[in-house]
Amino acid sequence: MVFGLGKKKKFEFSCSSIGMNCGFEVKGASSEDELFEILKVHAKTSHNISDIPEETINKIRKNIRKV
Repeated sequence: MVFGLGKKKKFEFSCSSIGMNCGFEVKGASSEDELFEILKVHAKTSHNISDIPEETINKIRKNIRKV
């Protein structure tokens, strides 16, 4: 018997997972691309960051949870 067949993974991330003093979390994104689109808007509106630095993008990628 195989469990989990057809069940799509969802992507989650929280700013605090990379050391930011921020309670923002993304839960249930259907892809990493969707998660990053949400984070781009959040970074601009909440952290005044218009371009997320490559170093931060790498930290984010390492801390994305697939559930």
